Amino acid sequence: MALLLLIYVVALAWIAVRSASRIKNVSDFFVAHRGGSVWMITGSLLATIFGGSAIIGAIDAGPVIGGAATWFMLSGALGLLALLPFLPKIMRVRRFTLPDMIEDFYGKGPKTVASIVIPVAWTGVVAAQIIAAAKILQSFVGMDYSVAAVISAVVFIAYTAFGGQFSILRTDFLQAAFIVVGVVLLAFFAGRTPVIHPGTVAPAFPFNAHFSPLDLFLLLLTYATTFTSGPDMFSRLFCAKDEKTAQVSVMIVALVMAVVGACIGFLAQYSATLPMLGDGARIIEVGKVVLPHFLMPVLCLCLLSVVLSSADTTLLSSSIIFTRMISGKENDDRNEIFRTRLVIVIDGLLALLIALVFTNIIGMLLLALAVYAGAFTLPILFGLAGLRVKPKFISLGIVCGGLLALAGKLLPQTSVPHLGDLLLVLAFVVNGGLLFLGRVRKAP
Repeated sequence: MALLLLIYVVALAWIAVRSASRIKNVSDFFVAHRGGSVWMITGSLLATIFGGSAIIGAIDAGPVIGGAATWFMLSGALGLLALLPFLPKIMRVRRFTLPDMIEDFYGKGPKTVASIVIPVAWTGVVAAQIIAAAKILQSFVGMDYSVAAVISAVVFIAYTAFGGQFSILRTDFLQAAFIVVGVVLLAFFAGRTPVIHPGTVAPAFPFNAHFSPLDLFLLLLTYATTFTSGPDMFSRLFCAKDEKTAQVSVMIVALVMAVVGACIGFLAQYSATLPMLGDGARIIEVGKVVLPHFLMPVLCLCLLSVVLSSADTTLLSSSIIFTRMISGKENDDRNEIFRTRLVIVIDGLLALLIALVFTNIIGMLLLALAVYAGAFTLPILFGLAGLRVKPKFISLGIVCGGLLALAGKLLPQTSVPHLGDLLLVLAFVVNGGLLFLGRVRKAP
């Protein structure tokens, strides 16, 4: 196992160095010169979506929500399909980052706010990937969690900083194929293996005592919407060579997400019947029970690949956004690439610190995504729909929506039922209200 991991890391280093040699300007580093094919964009979207925080975290939640874990992928697929009507506009105005597009819609003020809030929220998403990778190493090789988190973060940071978008697109399709095959294979063997505790009743799909229709509504509101308006989704689409490529990729990805989501829900239910033998990921425990021994190293490499492919995309997206804010203009200045690499290192280290303190993958992921959704979903959809809003109302809506969503996720249990849920809904209501108040009747 250790030898395979070493070969894996060496291969990544080779890809990163090769990719770095192709980088001649900012366009190469940020969007791979906008030359992505259907398979490259499809693979990159899948690899980003099938992050360790989505798959490992959902199966870890099996004892609590069971088959309802299917909703993570199904709701994400619905959010992604909601992008289809907006693709023509996205591909016409595509830039390097989502805040660049927000500037096209509303001006520099909202862009600055977005360039601060998005990297902060996305640092939490990167932390979720580090947590997932550390749990994989912890389960397979018995490594201490803290050591595993540090090693994972170093690999994420180095690979992203060296190769930029070229290295990400070159490996994402293969990594996505690994995880699809791995999850389907794991579900197949689990279906053929009797549960250890037959008397255990796992929570069922679609709803159960720990996952209600209200929970689904909140998941659609704060999670699915990030697939419609998330910077990672846009960063993949900005690399596509044309609108048709982006459209076909989105439809393929949504279909694959539905299939993988069903497998994840089944595996979450199956994992609820197993005793937890350690502190690692439950998907590994399922693998140990149902897979032939010779397939376990393959499962390990597949899971590490997917965690990496999601982490590097997220880390690169947030770092580019922050760098664009401090550089202020589009150019091919080599100094801008250097600044981006420096931001990648700093952002990755901050995510590592978070991962060393918090170890709940799904909790960290949903916190970061809820803040983002409350702040940006409505402003982005307004802009794509051709509606215009005064810049100060956009900025105020982003800040108020994000803060209310953050309060809703962090609020401890109180005597007021569902107060946190109410604040999450209120984030969208307040944000939308401010946008309507600031609407400009005639687009400039």
